Amino acid sequence: MALQPSLTVLRAAPEKTLEYFQVLFENQEKFFDIPASSLTPKQIREQLADLAQPVIGDAKVEQVKDLLTHKTTPNGGTAVTDDLKYNIKVSRHNSIHVSPTVLFDGLIAADVSSSWQEAEWTKFFDSRVTA
Repeated sequence: MALQPSLTVLRAAPEKTLEYFQVLFENQEKFFDIPASSLTPKQIREQLADLAQPVIGDAKVEQVKDLLTHKTTPNGGTAVTDDLKYNIKVSRHNSIHVSPTVLFDGLIAADVSSSWQEAEWTKFFDSRVTA
């Protein structure tokens, strides 16, 4: 469930996406199976969007909530459903079935580890981003 709100934050405030991921990580237990079992998908999306407020501000949170609203056909999804489908297709195409698997410029970066901290990620990006 956290994927769609994450994609909406990426659209609404791309420069704040990593900060939002940190907030998600810090609040992940609220969305584990048992705590979330009595919530509807709409309630979960609303709560995940609300977590973004301190990171992206009120106006952007409203944009995120708008992007998460079902507006088309009964099974048409949200504004980021196609983004989610694209990411799933890329993962399947690359035989990605576990996390973390990182793609950089469309290629699997096999040297990435789940134990990495900020220093390792900084080194990873510094060695690859030239612009």
